[in-house]
This record gives sequence, C-alpha cells and structure tokens, in this order.
Amino acid sequence: MKYNKQAMIEALKHSIEVAKERIKELKKPSQKSTAHIRAAERDFWKKKLKRYKEQLSVLKTLQRLIFIKMKRI
Repeated sequence: MKYNKQAMIEALKHSIEVAKERIKELKKPSQKSTAHIRAAERDFWKKKLKRYKEQLSVLKTLQRLIFIKMKRI
C-alpha cells in the first residue's frame, strides 16, 4: 500500500508541474479573438492545480501518519 501512495504522490507532483507549465503558456500574449478562451482555460488549470496541491498534501499527511504508526509498533 505504501508503494501505491508513493506512486500517487509522484503522479500528483508531475501533474502539478504540467499544470504550472500550461498556466505559464496561457499567460503569453495572444490574439484578441482567443483571449477569452485562453483566460477560461487558464482559470480551469488554476483550479485543477489547487485540487492537485490539496490531494498531494492529504497523501503526504497520510503517509506521515502511517510512518508514525508503524514506528510505534
């Protein structure tokens, strides 16, 4: 089970990096006709990034709790 959580943590870290790169790309200047679409997509990635970070913190907390619990045994 520890491996699965570690794999999830690594996957979330990768997803966070991808989301950050996409947000950075969408901040670049564009044609006026696509500005609203890019802004909407940028907002989507910001929300997604926030969820990824929340999930990552939960997994790390669970991993620490399991480690502490195993240490007591």
